[in-house]
Amino acid sequence: MSKPSSAFTISPAATTLIDVIVGKFPGISVIGDNVANGNPKILIRGGSLSINNQAYAIYDVDGSLQTDFPSYIDPQNVKSISILKSLAATNRYGGIARGGAIIIKLKWWKNI
Repeated sequence: MSKPSSAFTISPAATTLIDVIVGKFPGISVIGDNVANGNPKILIRGGSLSINNQAYAIYDVDGSLQTDFPSYIDPQNVKSISILKSLAATNRYGGIARGGAIIIKLKWWKNI
């Protein structure tokens, strides 16, 4: 089930996208010390896990599907974030999303 970020506000103190995702949504866990190397692994509660095969979240950034955390995104450019748990994500994206999906919509700025 998707949890949309309807009244979505980002604190000016948020310096990374991981700060925004982990702080706003319950059931999101960052695994290991992967934050330091810029490629954190995120688990969504209710995701499909096994001892030998952890299923991590995938990322849909404005329609572009990614398996690595999009650390290049400035949190101040995020318009909305939605979380899909494993069943809903698998229905939408296939088996690659068995660990859930994080859908990120960015603000698009007009050039003046």
